[in-house]
Amino acid sequence: MRRKRSVLVALAVVAAAAALVAAVASADDGGRKGNDDQGNRGKGDDAAKIFSAALVGSQLADPAIHGVTRGGAPWVMKRGRAQLAADGHIKIQLRGLVIPIAHGTFPANTALPVTTVSASLFCAPDSTGPAATTKSVPISADGNARITDTLTLPATCLAPTVLIHPNGGLGAYIALPGWRS
Repeated sequence: MRRKRSVLVALAVVAAAAALVAAVASADDGGRKGNDDQGNRGKGDDAAKIFSAALVGSQLADPAIHGVTRGGAPWVMKRGRAQLAADGHIKIQLRGLVIPIAHGTFPANTALPVTTVSASLFCAPDSTGPAATTKSVPISADGNARITDTLTLPATCLAPTVLIHPNGGLGAYIALPGWRS
C-alpha cells in the first residue's frame, strides 16, 4: 500500500511538472503576437516587419541620398524609429528632432520653421524617385511627430531606406536611418 502511494505521488508530481512546462511554453511565443503556423501575421508581429531602423537627424556634411539633399541646417534627434510592415503599414516616431543652433529668427533647439513632416520609401536603383510617400503630419516645435500611414508597396524593393522630409516637400531630408557616435 505504501509503495502504491509513493508511485501515485511520483506520478502526480511528474504530471504537475509537465503541465507547468506546457503552460510556460505556450505562454512564451518568442515575442511574436501571432501564430506563424496558422499564417497569422498581424501588424504587431515581428515577422511582418520588412524594414525597421533607428533614425538620426541630418547634418550639413551628409550626402544626397537617392537624389535628395539634406536640409539646409543641422538636425539632431533624441530618438526616432521607422517601421514598415509587409502589408504597407508604416509607423514613424520622431522625438526631439530639432535644429540645435539659432537660425534666422528661430532660437536653438526648435523644429521651426518646419511645421509638418512626411516620409518616403526609396528602393534601389534610385532612378525612379520614391517608391511611396506618406501623408504630411504636424511636428511640434520641440520636434515630436508620429506618422502612421499605409503605403502601396512595389513588388520588389532592394536596399530600402526611408527619408523624412520637411513641410511636405520631397526635395530635402531632415532625418534618415542610421546612427551617430
